Amino acid sequence: MLCAHCSQFFGVNAVKNQRGKGFGAQLQCPHCDAWLGKSPLLSRFKMLGFYLAVVALGYGYFTPEMRNLTTPIAILAVMVLLVSHMMDHLKVVEAPEKLDIDDSEHRQKYR
Repeated sequence: MLCAHCSQFFGVNAVKNQRGKGFGAQLQCPHCDAWLGKSPLLSRFKMLGFYLAVVALGYGYFTPEMRNLTTPIAILAVMVLLVSHMMDHLKVVEAPEKLDIDDSEHRQKYR
């Protein structure tokens, strides 16, 4: 996975902290300690598009007289699935606190 805050890659096994369950689950980046999560609404659209496409294609396959109706429904469901999949990325839910570092000595050296 790619952290949206520090732009570093990390594996699923590297995640130490997780909060929430289901579609609203959030995880903490092991590098920068930012909390990351996906949109629950887009995840539901993705699941809805997938199951609607499978049901429409299955029903149209076994009932040939309904193919004129089930084929466009399946196409629209796959379009919803693909668009929601492309938009569903990890985003920063809670950024870590910035620490103020006193670097006046370092800056004074180069003045």
